[in-house]
Amino acid sequence: MKNHRMRILAASMLLLAAPVITHADTLSDIKSRGVLTVGVKNDYPPYGYMDNNGNTVGFEISLARYIANELLGSPDKIKLVPVNASNRMQFLNSGQIDIIMATLGVTPDRAKQIDFTDEYVSAAGPSILARKEVKFTQWEQLKGQKICGIQGSYFNKTVTEKYGLQLVNFTALPEAYRALQDNRCVAMVFDDMSLQNKLKEPGWSDYKIAVKPYEYLPMAGGLRKGDDAFRAAVDKAIVKAEGEDKLIGWEKEFDMPPSPYIAKRAEAARAAAK
Repeated sequence: MKNHRMRILAASMLLLAAPVITHADTLSDIKSRGVLTVGVKNDYPPYGYMDNNGNTVGFEISLARYIANELLGSPDKIKLVPVNASNRMQFLNSGQIDIIMATLGVTPDRAKQIDFTDEYVSAAGPSILARKEVKFTQWEQLKGQKICGIQGSYFNKTVTEKYGLQLVNFTALPEAYRALQDNRCVAMVFDDMSLQNKLKEPGWSDYKIAVKPYEYLPMAGGLRKGDDAFRAAVDKAIVKAEGEDKLIGWEKEFDMPPSPYIAKRAEAARAAAK
């Protein structure tokens, strides 16, 4: 009996000493089910938005469909799941989506929670949208001001701690835009690209970009930690798309200003393929 107990104890010690290894196998799961599930924006032109026919389109949507084609043989073998800044990483880590492709800026804090694909965009950071009559032009002039924002935006900590903005946060862009127009905030802070596009819409001629971005940030897809085979497959597809000038084409298709960053990545991808 004593020897039996000793053997059980020894076995237990070995189990405790052995490292717990968990391997994500998203790539195999995707190929088994025949569908790539992607978390995307559907309210954020030019990256992901609803067109006049109710279809979700945009720069990142086209890239996601290209990846689906590379992995599964068809751009239609894809499920697009609307996400926002506050829930996209939760959706990813809970297994509701395979990958985030939703204006995800690459930051050290996020890298602690998820892995990133190759970066495919260098996007202007936040700017300030306000009525044309406002006088402020610098971030420092916004200290203590009520500014509309979006929950989960990567820059929220910086604009509150460094520049002293008093954020009034919303979960979705339409709510924030309505709050700005209703004068519940003196201005709105969000990604410059989105705010620039908003100014092109009817009803926004009385507004301007009052304060320009203080930084540019690379954007990438988001993956679960340790999902190495899936990440390698996605990165291969991204680089292939870059080398074929697909991203440059999508820039033009979705009325984005030409990006030297995307052009340089396309050139590097073509050189690597030789």
